[in-house]
Amino acid sequence: MLFTSIKIENYKSLKEAEVKISDFTCIIGENNAGKSTFIQALLLFIKGNKLKKDDFFDSTKDILITVVLENILNEDLERLEETHRKKLEKFIIDGKLKLARRYSHTDYASKLRNVMLVPKLEKFNKDKIDEYLKGKKKDDIQDTLKTIYHELDEEKIKSISTQKAAKELIQEYIDNMPDDKKEEKDIPLESGFDNTIKALFPEPIYIPAVKDLSDDMKTKESASFGKLLNILLDVIEDDLTEAKEVFENLRKKLNKTFDEEGNLVSDDRIPKVKEIETTIQKNLNETFKNVSIELEVPPPEIKTILSSATIIADDGVRGSVENKGDGFKRAITFSILRSYVELSHSKDWQKEEQKNKQKDKFLFLFEEPELYLHPNAQNILFEALALIAKKNQILVTTHSPLFFAPNETKTFIKIKKNIEADKPYSNAKYIDLSDMSLKDKFQIISFETSNHAFFANKIVLVEGDSELIVLPHIAKLINPEYDFKNKSISLIKTGGKGSFKRYKEFFKNFDIAIYLIADLDILIEGFSQLETNENSKEIHSKLMDTISKEVKAITLPKTKKYKNELDKDKAKSLYEELKEARQKNDNEKTIKSLEQIFSFEKNGVKLEALKNNQDAKIDLLKQLWEENIFILSQGDIESYYPKDISKQDKPSMAQEFCQKIDEKEDLLKLYDKIIDKKIEFEIIFEKIFKGL
Repeated sequence: MLFTSIKIENYKSLKEAEVKISDFTCIIGENNAGKSTFIQALLLFIKGNKLKKDDFFDSTKDILITVVLENILNEDLERLEETHRKKLEKFIIDGKLKLARRYSHTDYASKLRNVMLVPKLEKFNKDKIDEYLKGKKKDDIQDTLKTIYHELDEEKIKSISTQKAAKELIQEYIDNMPDDKKEEKDIPLESGFDNTIKALFPEPIYIPAVKDLSDDMKTKESASFGKLLNILLDVIEDDLTEAKEVFENLRKKLNKTFDEEGNLVSDDRIPKVKEIETTIQKNLNETFKNVSIELEVPPPEIKTILSSATIIADDGVRGSVENKGDGFKRAITFSILRSYVELSHSKDWQKEEQKNKQKDKFLFLFEEPELYLHPNAQNILFEALALIAKKNQILVTTHSPLFFAPNETKTFIKIKKNIEADKPYSNAKYIDLSDMSLKDKFQIISFETSNHAFFANKIVLVEGDSELIVLPHIAKLINPEYDFKNKSISLIKTGGKGSFKRYKEFFKNFDIAIYLIADLDILIEGFSQLETNENSKEIHSKLMDTISKEVKAITLPKTKKYKNELDKDKAKSLYEELKEARQKNDNEKTIKSLEQIFSFEKNGVKLEALKNNQDAKIDLLKQLWEENIFILSQGDIESYYPKDISKQDKPSMAQEFCQKIDEKEDLLKLYDKIIDKKIEFEIIFEKIFKGL
């Protein structure tokens, strides 16, 4: 059984947020965005702790936390009492149940509620039906049905003589009512009180992101540390048969023994217990003569003993972990988690699970589990959590890109605060990466890209290393405020124009503004990677027609150019096309494939024509700027270097450029004004840094 979605309304900064959740969900976002609030909302749904006025975003409205539970099995329902189970079962459809917890804005208390489709017309509400039929008998009942519930079958109304039959007829109509006449609402639990269905929920283990973990580390069962330790110790309870017998004997010496019907079986209590009870009874009867009392002394239980366990650490000073450093206490907590993972996969523990399947139902809620942990320790912890998630649901808030792996954490929730509203509130976006291809998972997901996805305000995609070196330098020369790092703008190398689309699709998931800076040759080959609008496509098509007409002669490229071309990714696919064409003796296809291989001969001439014809391409460049796409009008980034830059490897050339051009005046002298008396880079960076 899993929580698969949650909708939070009016709780703290979460004015309204609705997202899906999975077996292992990471919640990301800046500090004070509302990540902890999200975790706490799920905890509140289960626990129902009383709130205070400040917890309501709007103090005149209720807080409503709605969840969907899926994959509900018989073994889950068996945790409920039979009568309550039967009342709840009718709300479960295909193993799916929708529930809500509503917090009143008047007394700040809450109640669990069923969520279902109910008729839009108020007269079909249970309370209204009861009100209309109250005190009525046969003829009056029929008149009421004909007048108020005229939609019902008249012939059936004639046979109605009791309120029960009338309600059944109304319910039959409601059951057959089309969905467009219904709306989803939360209604009172049919089973009554919250406790009637609470056993259905997993046991939450909540570890908040606090610096002082002393409260969290207390070993009483209600505290997270005690719960964690108790998960491990539960397995030994069945091995304490002798201790159970001792406890049973102790119970008999302290309390009377009754049978299942409440009849006294024996009273083997020690005399002093009886004497204490008799004395209390005598003194009470002086005031209340007809009242009798019994003294019940709960003896210690195995569970109580186990939940009182603690850990003593000796790091030169022997003492409880409560008195150790925050980092050490955090490490102890997650060492218990790792131990749980290791031991739960052993054969002995698996046998215990077979005996009692209910022991392994937990919901782990962790805030910033990476706190105080070295990166290597974070990696180990992440692996442990991934294993726990195979059997128990986990939600974590995190600032660590290490909690991002292609085959483990596939779903994220990004919390972002809207600070422009009159009263700032948080938005939540669900991110599902489970459909990413294996190639993209391997090539795109990494510490670096994860870091950008988690924290960047904007993303700028470029083709190679040179741009990573040169562009931030040029930006700061133009305006010292154009600082990529300080403004949380990430430059990301895609490794070539062929990967623009893949990277763009990846970062779109994280609701980040994306910009592209590409070489001029993308207009000739690979323009589709830019995913432009129809207007840009039309302008591009006309431009390329114009350029093609200007290209008349083809200059034979150097041998190295052929080698570079055939080293590209497309070489293998073109070879396969040629091979297939030869096998089928298809001369026409063979010629087309050869033309593709050597198309760069003409492309080189087209590129030169594009470089030299600024007027022809300016309309397209301006249109693409509106789509946050910037094409380097002179070619590639190296085309913008002074002529005296030495011909060496590209990163070295880029660094030499930064050393030689270190004043704004020197930069402006290098380039012509492209529009509005501005050089090309001024326009690019004005748009990228706008609003920051």
